[in-house]
Amino acid sequence: MSARVVVLIGAARGIGAATARRLAARGDALVLADADAPALEAVRAELARGGARVIAQVTDVRDVAALTRLRDHARVAFGRVDTLVNFAAIIRPADLTELSPGAVADQIQVNLVGAIHATQVFLPAFLEARRGHVIHVASLGGIVPLPHETVYSASKFGLRGFCHALALELRGTGVKVTVVSPDSVDTQQLALEAAHAPSTLAFTSAALPADAVARAIARALDRPRLEVLVPGARGVLIKLLAFSPRLFWLLYPLLDRLGRYGQAAYHRKGARPRAGRAVPQEARS
Repeated sequence: MSARVVVLIGAARGIGAATARRLAARGDALVLADADAPALEAVRAELARGGARVIAQVTDVRDVAALTRLRDHARVAFGRVDTLVNFAAIIRPADLTELSPGAVADQIQVNLVGAIHATQVFLPAFLEARRGHVIHVASLGGIVPLPHETVYSASKFGLRGFCHALALELRGTGVKVTVVSPDSVDTQQLALEAAHAPSTLAFTSAALPADAVARAIARALDRPRLEVLVPGARGVLIKLLAFSPRLFWLLYPLLDRLGRYGQAAYHRKGARPRAGRAVPQEARS
């Protein structure tokens, strides 16, 4: 497989950084973006020391002008963009009545609206070239509901729906769309969920390492598919539950109890939640 030019939004840590390392190791040219300047530079410098062709630009996915500058910077550096991979997401674990209007807006703007704007910025060149690949990282929490994380869940439901609709819209254009929906991942997001006791569904199974999702994304670049579930078997089970909201409702007390055990085990392992937002992309769950 020839080297690609890949833009990674939300590449400063977590799944984004793990994916950047994996793609750099196989020789792809990388354009890294994130709102966290120090963490972004640390990843860029690490990959550059390893010989990767990599540039970075601080970018807030909510800022269309910044996304446009990112696209133009990538074109100047590498002549083209082959793939857009978007990890950017934040979470504010809380009951709905505890969320401020700003906390609601932040999650919708970053997790959904930002993803749509990023696609709008990069898509015209893909359509002109009649090739390209748009990948967004959603969540299994965008297939079945996450109580006590309602706005995050809504944003991921929306992102998954956007990707499915866009894929149909782009039929015959040569442009591929993939939505990657992982289970819980061992990232800062999971630490934030652990700090909010009612957020139990994130702990009903063992957390994935970030590189497991990165590996699935790398495979999707080589063999494009509309939807990638990580891990596959649990993803299929989640999709079956999604067919019957009533069944999920009936099973929820059992899942909640199982999640509480998992959450307690997470704390016993010595994991400590860190304050602040869940950084891009602590895709999950």
